[in-house]
Formats: sequence, structure tokens, C-alpha cells
Amino acid sequence: MKPNPTLLSLALLALVPAAASAQDASPDTASEPMALPVGTCINMGNSLEPEQEGSWGGTKIAEEDFARIKAAGFDTVRIPVRWHNKSLDQAPYTVDAAWMDRVDEVVSWALAADLNVILNSHHFDPIYENPEGVAAWHGGVWEQIAARFADAPEDRLWFELENEPHNKLDHSNLLDTLAPALAAVRATNPTRAVIYGGENWSGINSLATLPLPGDANIYPTFHYYDPFEFTHQGASWTEPNMPPPGRKFGSAADLQQLSDDADKVRAYTARTGKLPFMGETGAYDKHISVPERAAYHRAVREAFAPTGVGICTWAYANTFPFFDQQSGQWVPGLRAAMGLEEPGTSAQTQASPDVPQADEAGEPAGRRLPKALQDFDAQLPGWLVNDPTSLAMVSYGDTLSREPIVDEAIPGGGAALRFSNTRAGDPWSAGSNVPLLADIEEGRRITIGFFARTLHGGAADGLGRVSVRFQQDAYPYPGFGDRTLSIGKEWQFYEVSAVADRKIARRAAVVAMQFGAQEQIVEIGQIIVVVGAASIIG
Repeated sequence: MKPNPTLLSLALLALVPAAASAQDASPDTASEPMALPVGTCINMGNSLEPEQEGSWGGTKIAEEDFARIKAAGFDTVRIPVRWHNKSLDQAPYTVDAAWMDRVDEVVSWALAADLNVILNSHHFDPIYENPEGVAAWHGGVWEQIAARFADAPEDRLWFELENEPHNKLDHSNLLDTLAPALAAVRATNPTRAVIYGGENWSGINSLATLPLPGDANIYPTFHYYDPFEFTHQGASWTEPNMPPPGRKFGSAADLQQLSDDADKVRAYTARTGKLPFMGETGAYDKHISVPERAAYHRAVREAFAPTGVGICTWAYANTFPFFDQQSGQWVPGLRAAMGLEEPGTSAQTQASPDVPQADEAGEPAGRRLPKALQDFDAQLPGWLVNDPTSLAMVSYGDTLSREPIVDEAIPGGGAALRFSNTRAGDPWSAGSNVPLLADIEEGRRITIGFFARTLHGGAADGLGRVSVRFQQDAYPYPGFGDRTLSIGKEWQFYEVSAVADRKIARRAAVVAMQFGAQEQIVEIGQIIVVVGAASIIG
């Protein structure tokens, strides 16, 4: 029998006081690190940084690209721009007027789409060979950039002085080389955020010795393409040391490296009080399949998520693409890997036709179901693996508060928790976890269903955004099935379903419900989690 959601009326009401006291104290945030609110970000790669726009086979940026990116759930775009071949190499270092207008046009489109923008200098090639000799030229160009964008909103447009220092531009001369550019920026933009990356292509190990100027509005960045043998296999521009095709990702050593590298971010933040962001990450698509790319992005995101870093993927449409210009569609699986909603998903997730609609396997391992729930379990498809009579979820995040709501009109038991998030950030920065009563077993389908409504949403449509994932509630918090749901203003029953790609023991198995993506007030009522069925209500 498949129940009608209006009949799911267990006695939540009597348990609301316990739910109200179950919220963990939020972590001490008195020493919260300085960080740019990058969130989930995408690079406009191979567009404005080739020798001429689009000369590397890329499609020119159009205004509608930014509306599409915003609608997909991204918070920020990083716009790489080549300046050295569009400017004079002698004083006054004049930038070609048409080029400056074009960059201004692209930045204005992105800002108008309500995206944050990172505008950088990318491939200023002479500076890598002769840092000190080119510093004045580089600074003269930045003087013009800074003046052009001086009136742009400081909270949404940020300057990155130079992409990936390498060759002869290293930590020994980085500050001196970029000093003219920083001084030029500060003359017209005294408090705008300015971003510095370190030597050796801004790899994560550069954080250990990255020097920064004594300026309160300087922010660090790093890039992440590890293991390089996987992400750049067959990439001709890496010659003469091109990694050969065939490298796979996901070994124990690969995952250990991710864990170790996330620790490097923590160490940097503890030492400096600044939280860097990941300015680039990705895997070259020539020899790496879409599922492999998605798995890599998910692994990187999950490993670094507990550190709080914002992540900029490479790239939107031209290389390592997330969006396929030929089909006019997002590449399947990549947005979900970044924790964003995939095309075709809705409040009530439709089961994919290529996965079984029911799982006839036996009872999930480790299931410990209270006797009081056994009759209700018999009404459900699959196997019940949580306690729907309890709202005693463990919550976290200094921007999140919650309170119990009692009203007979609330479907599914007359009770709910009201979650109020006061500041937009990363989705995982504020959330609440549903404990599970069984192991999550690899290959088994698991589905969550819950009643919810939005009282206030910070997005333009006024709707709430709740990100849902099945995960291990222990470092490094691996998980799967990421979906971001738009929550309507009337009570509805929402579902998310996924096939487990890993085993998670009962003692650490939870469903994470994340509210941090935007300022919002959302009410969550009765929650039901089952194993072995693609839908709870059919």
C-alpha cells in the first residue's frame, strides 16, 4: 500500500518540546575568518583571455549566458581577461578603448544578472618572464581598469591582480611586482576587495608561504587541479610534460590527498585568519567522460566543503564545459556534483528511468526501528529508516535559528520546525541533519520525503531553497544524491531519491537539509526516509 500524504498523521505534536531543545549550540564564531562570499562560482573560460576573443575555439560571451548561470544557482562568475596584447607596453600603457568597452559590457551583464564578479588579469605573459621590468606596465593597465569600474558595487565586483604567478614570478618578488597595480587600484578603489594568488600556478601548496600586503581588503586564492595526471591527461598545452590519457580518479590515495589538501586550507586559515577560495578546479573533457568529471567535482566539493571555501569551476562553455553550446543544455550531472539543482528536477523528484523503481532486497543492515513505528512502516513502500514522529534534528550554523510550530493545519502531524537563516552563504553553512536508523548500503536506493513551505525567501521569486543530500555525519562528510529544491509558499510534500554510491554506517548516516544558500524562513514538517523505493507517495 502506498499512503496518501494527507494520511501521514503520526503524533508529532507531543514530541515538539523535545525537538525544540535538540539544536546543538552553534560553533564559536568570534574569530570567524575573513572570506569573500564567492559561494558556487563558474569561470567564463576561453572567452576573453585568448589572444583574441574566442580564438581558442570558444563561443563569445552573450548577455543571456549570465541569466542562465544565475538561474542554474551559481552565485559568482570569474571573468579572465588578457590585457597585455590590448595595451601599449610603454607609458601611458593605454588599453585599447574597444577592448575596455567590451570587458565593461560583459561585467555589466553579469552584475545586472545579480551575480558577483571576479575580474582578473589573465595571461599577462611578459610579467612571468620579467616581473620587475613589466610591473609598471601591469600597474598602468590596472590604473585604467580600476578607474573604469570605480563606481561598480564593491560588494559584488572584485579585482584579481594576476592569474597563476609562475616561472620567474614567485613569492620572492610577488609583492614588489604587484605593488604598482595595487597602488593604482587603491587610488580609485580604496576599499574594494583585491585577490592574490601564489606561485607555481597558485597550487594549493602555495598557501603555505603566500605573502600578502598589509591591506585589510586583500583576499587569498588557490587553484586545484590535483591529481594533475588525471585532470590534464591529454592536454596538449602542457607539453612537453603532457599527462598521458588513461589515468582514473578515486583511489584511496586520491581521496587521502583530498583530505590532506583540505587540511592545508584549515592550517592556512588558522595561521592567517583568512579563508581562501578555490579560483579554479576542473577536469579536461577530451579523455575524461562526463560521469568521471562529475565524480571528480563532487569529490573536490565534498572534501573542501567543511572548510567553507567558495569554489569556482572551470569552465562555463568552452573548455572543461559545464554548458554545451551545441545542444543548448547543461552537461548532465555536473551541476548536481556542485550541489546545484539538475535540469528536470522539481519539488517532487521524478525517478530516473534508468534506475529501478523499487528495490526488492531485504531489510537494510543495522535497522533499529522502534515498535511504535512498525505499523506505520507496514504502510510504506520500501523500509522506513528514520523516526517520522521526531523532529529532534541536530542543527548547526551561526546564521540559523529554529523554533517549533504547533498547528493542526500542518499536514502530517500538526507540527513543524521553522528554520530562519539570516545571511546568504554556502548552502552547507547552515543546516540540520536527520539521523537514520539503518546503514546506507552501496547500490541501494534511498528516498526522503517531507512536508515544507516557505514563509520568506531571499531570491527574486520569493521561494525558499533547501539543499538535500545523504551523507556521513563525520569528517570528511562524504555523501551523494545532492539536490536543491525550490520550496513553495503552501504546504507540499517534497521528495529526493538517489542510489547510494557508498556505504555509510548507521551511527554516522544522516540526511542533511541545508538552508545556508540564501536568507530565508522555511518550515519543515514531517520527514520520512525509506530504503528500497523511488517514491514514498507514488
